[in-house]
Amino acid sequence: MMKNLLMKRMLVVAGTIFLLADLAQAMTLKESIDQATQANPTVISYRKKLDAANARLNQAIGSFMPTVQLNGSYGKAYTSPSTVQITTGGVTQNFTFGTDATATNKSLQGTLSQPIFVAGLFPGLKIAQKGADIAKEDLNNILVDTQFNVTQSYFNVLLAEKSLKLADDLLNMAKSHFDQVNAMLMAGTATKADLLRAEVQVANNEVALTKAKNGLDIAKDAFNNALGRDIETPVELTDVGFTGQLGSVPAYKQLLAMAFDNRPDWKQFVLTTQVGEENVRVAQAEMIPSVMLSGQAGNQGVSYPSFDNNTNAWSVTGAASWTLFNGLSNLNKVKEASANLDAQKASEEQVRNSIALEVRDSFLNLKSAFETIGSARKAVESGKESYKVSDLRYTSGVGTNLEVIDAQVALNQASVNYLQALFDLEIAKAKLNKVVGKEVL
Repeated sequence: MMKNLLMKRMLVVAGTIFLLADLAQAMTLKESIDQATQANPTVISYRKKLDAANARLNQAIGSFMPTVQLNGSYGKAYTSPSTVQITTGGVTQNFTFGTDATATNKSLQGTLSQPIFVAGLFPGLKIAQKGADIAKEDLNNILVDTQFNVTQSYFNVLLAEKSLKLADDLLNMAKSHFDQVNAMLMAGTATKADLLRAEVQVANNEVALTKAKNGLDIAKDAFNNALGRDIETPVELTDVGFTGQLGSVPAYKQLLAMAFDNRPDWKQFVLTTQVGEENVRVAQAEMIPSVMLSGQAGNQGVSYPSFDNNTNAWSVTGAASWTLFNGLSNLNKVKEASANLDAQKASEEQVRNSIALEVRDSFLNLKSAFETIGSARKAVESGKESYKVSDLRYTSGVGTNLEVIDAQVALNQASVNYLQALFDLEIAKAKLNKVVGKEVL
């Protein structure tokens, strides 16, 4: 028994180790996006809405099919016989009508109804089809947004990690300088004021390090939220690095053409316009006659102990209806649907311009982000060289402590700006993919 208990404990420990190892496994950007598209609550919600739209389409298809019903009943009934007295010529006679017995009532009837021509069913089917297509584009739109949000949060985590590393390096640099100034003070080649300035610089970098740690925690929480999982889930990402590279970018006109071919919101606008056209046809269809075919067949029987009465019957009926006048209701329904369609079409140019503006802005922001990297990189290189020179000058007794601290501050800012520029380029790529509606970069 002790062996079994020990074995169970070992299995639990092994399972825990494997679970932790799985949680700690570094995720790639693609894996992050795939997980979000499966687990994000918003995505799940829109998938269900698409299922509902497809169900409405199937209902519209079913409207063209026959309706078949089967009705049956079984019961017992009793009615006492009635007696009538008739007096003729002074003679009274009693006549009894009915059966003094319990009757068994049975009936079975089948009915079929088939629309032959109902004008409103045809545009109704098209509306349901467009509705399903719109729901599909709704889902695609959410998927595009989710991909962008996950990409942004993914790189935010990487940026926060690199910022934390940078803050730690800069703090060590400040501490190293503080130790140097302290040693020089002990040797009589530095002043107390120099030491205090170096101490302030260390304190400032400690504050920056604390903020960087907090920023990393917040970035990880946002990443988990984008994936639709518990925000306390451990986050370990594959460091793809900020390459600062930009491949071939299509021309603006080409990007704009891609956007009108791929953007879900533009497809939704086109589909909504088509739904408006079908709504006009639905309103017009109410002025057209409808033809239906119906049939029924069945058996109805009444059984007494002494005799049965069964009746079989069937019928086939063709019926047509045509509303000639209903108080101008149909006419105004057509006017309403036509006005709504005109309003939808009138906004087309505005929607086109909005999409063009988004694509143009993303295109220019991408170029700007890429061009900024070169300047930011040069600033870091110059900052490092400036710090080396100022530190050497101070150590040699030629420069001042203030020069060293100013060089540290400049290098800090240049390093932060360079990291931000690298991050901005990755986000600009993701944003261009989003506004175009497909992966371009």
